[in-house]
Amino acid sequence: MNLPTSLRGVLVILAAVVATSACDDQVKYVPWFETMTTQPSVETYEAEPMAPVAGTVPAGSDRHLDLLAADTLLTNPLEGAAEDLEQGEVLYLQFCVMCHGESGAGDGPVVGPNRLPPLPTLNLLSERALDLSDGYIYGMIANGRGVMPSYRRVQHDDRWYLVEYVRKLQEEAPASE
Repeated sequence: MNLPTSLRGVLVILAAVVATSACDDQVKYVPWFETMTTQPSVETYEAEPMAPVAGTVPAGSDRHLDLLAADTLLTNPLEGAAEDLEQGEVLYLQFCVMCHGESGAGDGPVVGPNRLPPLPTLNLLSERALDLSDGYIYGMIANGRGVMPSYRRVQHDDRWYLVEYVRKLQEEAPASE
C-alpha cells in the first residue's frame, strides 16, 4: 500500500500520541522514574514556624511604639542637614501637604467648607505644636490620632526626615502665628 507522504506523517504522529498516552500509568513502575513520584519533599506549612526570640525585631524593620512611648523614648538622630531637609520636603509634599498645607498652617486643600473642618491640631505652627517633642511627632506620623491616619507606610528613617522638615517650617513661620 502506497500512502501519500503527508498522510504517513499524520499516522506516525497519531501512533506516537497513542503510544505515549497509553504508557502514562506504566511510567511509575519503571524503577528510574519511581524516584520522581516518591521523592522526599517538604510540604507547605508542614513544620511549625519558629517563634521569634522575645524582645527582638525582624531585620529591616523598626520597633513599633505607641504615641506616648515614642514621646518619651525616642530622640531625633538627625541634625538638620540640607539633604535631610530636602528629603523631608519631598515626603511632606507627598504625604502631609493635603491637610497641613504648604506652610504647615493647617490650610491644606482638603480643609475648608464641605471638607475637613479647620481643626487646631492641623496647624503645625501653633504654640501647642511647638511644644511637642520630636519623638511625639514621630509617633504621631507612625500611629496617627483623631482625624490623622497612621502613616506606617512611611519608612522609619523617612519619618525622621519629616520631623526635621516640620521643625524647619516652625522655625521659618512668622512670630505672629
